[in-house]
Amino acid sequence: MCYMDDRKKLVGRYLSYPDLTGKRVAEGGRRLGGMTRKSRPEAPLVTIITVCWNSAKTIEQTIQSVLRQTYDNVEYVIVDGNSSDATLDILRKYEDRIDYYVSEPDDGLYYAMNKGLELAQGDYVLILNSDDWFASDGIAALVAAQNYSGCDFVAALARYMDEDKGEAEILRPMPFDDSVYFRMPLRHETMLIPARLYDKLGPYNTDYRIIADRDYTARLFDAGATFYELPRALLDFRTTGVSSTNLKLLAREKDALLAQEFPFLTALERQTLNDPVKATPEDFARIANTHLDQPKFVKACRAVLDDRRAKGGKRWQSDALVTIGASDPVAWPKVSVILPFYEAETSIAASLDSVLAQSLTEFEIICVNDCAIDGSQSVVDAYAARDPRVKCLRNDRNIGLGASRNAGIRAACGRYIFHLDPDDTLPQDALERLYDTAVQHGSDMVKGAYRAGQGLHDQQAENVTVKYPCGVRKQTIVNTRLGPTPRLLHTTEGHWSYLYEANFARRVPYPTDLKMGQDSIFLVNAVARARKVTLLPVVVYNYEANPNSAMNHFTARKYFDGLEWRRRAWYVLRDAGYIRSGERLLFAFWSEAFFDGLDATMTGDEKLTFYSRLARFLREAGYPGTAPLTNPVLRARFADSLARFPAPPADMAPQDVVWDRDRPLRIATFSTQDHGGAGLGSQRRVEALRNTRVDAEIHCVFQKTDKAHVHRVPLLGPLPKDPAPEELHAAWRQAAVLTRKEHPGLKAREMFSKPGTVADYAALAPVFDKADIVHMHWVSGLFDFERTDLLSDTPVAWTLADMNAFTGGCHYSEGCTRYRNDCRNCPLLEPGSTLAHETWNIKRKAYAKIPNLHVICPSQWLADCAQESSLFGDRPIHVIPNAFPVDRFTPTNKQLARRRLGLPLDKKLVVFGADSLNNRRKGGDILRASLQHLKSMGKADGVEGLFFGSSSLDLGVRAHNMGHVTDERKMSLIYAAADVFAFPSREDNAPLTVAESLLSGTPVVAFPVGNVPQMIQHRDTGFIARYEDAKEFAEGLAWALADPRSIETLERGLRGHIQARAHNDPKTAVNRHLALYREMTNDPAGGLTP
Repeated sequence: MCYMDDRKKLVGRYLSYPDLTGKRVAEGGRRLGGMTRKSRPEAPLVTIITVCWNSAKTIEQTIQSVLRQTYDNVEYVIVDGNSSDATLDILRKYEDRIDYYVSEPDDGLYYAMNKGLELAQGDYVLILNSDDWFASDGIAALVAAQNYSGCDFVAALARYMDEDKGEAEILRPMPFDDSVYFRMPLRHETMLIPARLYDKLGPYNTDYRIIADRDYTARLFDAGATFYELPRALLDFRTTGVSSTNLKLLAREKDALLAQEFPFLTALERQTLNDPVKATPEDFARIANTHLDQPKFVKACRAVLDDRRAKGGKRWQSDALVTIGASDPVAWPKVSVILPFYEAETSIAASLDSVLAQSLTEFEIICVNDCAIDGSQSVVDAYAARDPRVKCLRNDRNIGLGASRNAGIRAACGRYIFHLDPDDTLPQDALERLYDTAVQHGSDMVKGAYRAGQGLHDQQAENVTVKYPCGVRKQTIVNTRLGPTPRLLHTTEGHWSYLYEANFARRVPYPTDLKMGQDSIFLVNAVARARKVTLLPVVVYNYEANPNSAMNHFTARKYFDGLEWRRRAWYVLRDAGYIRSGERLLFAFWSEAFFDGLDATMTGDEKLTFYSRLARFLREAGYPGTAPLTNPVLRARFADSLARFPAPPADMAPQDVVWDRDRPLRIATFSTQDHGGAGLGSQRRVEALRNTRVDAEIHCVFQKTDKAHVHRVPLLGPLPKDPAPEELHAAWRQAAVLTRKEHPGLKAREMFSKPGTVADYAALAPVFDKADIVHMHWVSGLFDFERTDLLSDTPVAWTLADMNAFTGGCHYSEGCTRYRNDCRNCPLLEPGSTLAHETWNIKRKAYAKIPNLHVICPSQWLADCAQESSLFGDRPIHVIPNAFPVDRFTPTNKQLARRRLGLPLDKKLVVFGADSLNNRRKGGDILRASLQHLKSMGKADGVEGLFFGSSSLDLGVRAHNMGHVTDERKMSLIYAAADVFAFPSREDNAPLTVAESLLSGTPVVAFPVGNVPQMIQHRDTGFIARYEDAKEFAEGLAWALADPRSIETLERGLRGHIQARAHNDPKTAVNRHLALYREMTNDPAGGLTP
């Protein structure tokens, strides 16, 4: 998702709420005394929001339940709607314990909730009603579940308290599935929602006075958010809310919500479906069959009928469900087969043939293309052209098996779900046997036997074995569950040998952040939740054992995932009451080969991290020793390894799967050169990171510095290992720069890049593997678009210095917006050229192989362009200003600076950078015209130029050339000696010179390009002229030169320095980068599950 800057995001916008009404009654809390809480690595900050109005009878119990929490990093925000009872007296009583409260009139419950979200500073948010209360360990349990579930958000059960009768009842769990459009399945007070999700989905819809929480839950479902429910009551609640007292408004809002979700329904249809007393299964089926062209609605009706029939009640025990879609079996089949593929050109046809040959013909095959790199899609297209049952989804980027399967499940229209891998096949009667068994017994899951071996496709199978479900070879075991049949988890292999009821499958998502064990943890979740599992001793699957499969090639990341999925599985089974099954997975579900490979693959540091985490988890789970291990060889191995690699102290935080703080974070930065604008930006960021003990290095093509952490990349042949500079530069230009000699119609006034490289990525593979984060900067001629598969297992951050990464070659688009589509008909190339589109397509395919790619922009302007682009629009985009050595650029007395530089003391000096001023984008022509306008205005007396850089430019005024300057303190003196810095660029991102001038106390005149509007306060710290208006640029120069020796001018310079220092503070930049790195290593999928 795109993370907005502080001015745009929803959560955490304010520490104290601005008085927008003028009717504020009270405000208080710890924040007003300057006391705020912060997130900690081991304990993310949780914000609890309570909205109240005249709640004196109940709110003290609510407050006390928050203060009693065993979780120690909670902030509490209360939004009061101008109470007239004793509510405010109670808030003042707890003034030193509440982080912030405000009381003023508002426009209703959800308006106040949105206000609370704007005040929340936490990583996670809970909304607690003013007459409800939490169990003392409620927050701790929810945070723990968020950690081990692998889901986007979590919730828990709730207990209804009838105080009149003195009775309590735990409400039954309700599924978070397609039925969400008809009812609120969750208690919103237990929904621990990450701030990033609120920022993505926005505020509550205040058009709904009662059921905006239900609307929000539906929006979470629509966004593909994955969910885990703790099967334990963590909240007690009373039924005194508005939804319990204003039933007429509730009915109107339920009707409005149904009309919002399904605008094609008639008023009578909505009234029928929303009537909980009179609606029947036949009503749902009849209306669903009227709208079979609306999949979202039909699935919602199916889900309601399925759940209500499972809940019981004579009225809902009907066969109406099976009649939905029966008239159109192609659109609404009995079984949906999910077939994800990536590199399956040689095998996928056999898989498809085996499904199309099934004796059960009412099926669909949903092929999910995870950005295939071979001809697999062409094979699928050919089958789809012949048979409408073959359908295809295409992922915009490579998102992995788990997310691809989730996407297929969401798209499926069948009553049952079956999974097939693209190198496996099905016996002819597999689907029929599974489907008939499932329907006959009403099972959640039906497991069949499978045949495993090599060469099954060509009938020359080797070492074939048949693996029966739980060892059952003869009789069918009907509707058992994990409790009486623990052998259901004797193995976690074979998730594809089950048929799953579709609504059940949608409630059990595959994890998206694991390279190994996705199917194992999915199967553990499914078996733990299922109430009816039938075992069918019939072969339903042919599993092709492929020794060359990526799953059989382990990296350090996969070994960490092997531990992580077991950790998650143990907690899931503990929550479900199957602790012994969890112990088996934890202690008996290992092989010696796993640890042999681990020892051979991992470095010493990685082994230390692995065994430290293993020991820490065993301790958390209550098994400090190795006694539960039944295998004596593994017991000895565990004992030896845990002795050599002990767990850290108990108060240390469990770390993420990739990066452990027991060693410095490793950042491999890539920049074409270590000097120049982007190179200098990389140097400054890396140095700031290294000052915080981060192991950050730079890898570049052109190296000038001799620092130990800067390395030249290995080069592709035929370049020698250490070429002459001119030879290297010529090879780089040939690979990466489009010239007019090659392309006579080239019109770009800036560099136009080709997608070639001089870097040997194969030789860089060890650098990629060692790094926790690979950080790209300006990488033209360094980035290898053909070998991004080498980056598929490593999080990649990319700081943009210009637009090139998301265009077909240009570095600045010069007003063109075709990068929002596919860069066809590029106006910077000759008519008819396809070069830009071809380059765009190369980049699209390359980026698809990098699942965890985050984009960093130093300016909001560039972030907006990237967000609008077709290549980066679906990637997380972050605005982080460049890190500056702010202490090296400081205001200096102007006369003193001039004396040191030998400049005249009595002239008005306009400073500008002369590098590439002949480049039209840099605006040298505008600067020349502006100085002529300044003369015609009669305001050029005593004005002289002061320029630095490797170029020169005749501007029609006397000028002083300072030459090429590399010393930053001398540069600061040059800026300080001038009265104004002229920056006439037509396009730019985050120019270093603007910040350097402001830091040195000198105002800037510029156009509103890049981050200029964020850096300059118009007519205060500088002047922002109308775009490309040379005359107004001259007026800006005249404004800055009007009285350069005045106190007011001096104060303006100091304000510019303070603002630029705050904007470019290296500590802030480092902290924001570290927070991003932590997010990337915690969330390899990079956002919501598709």
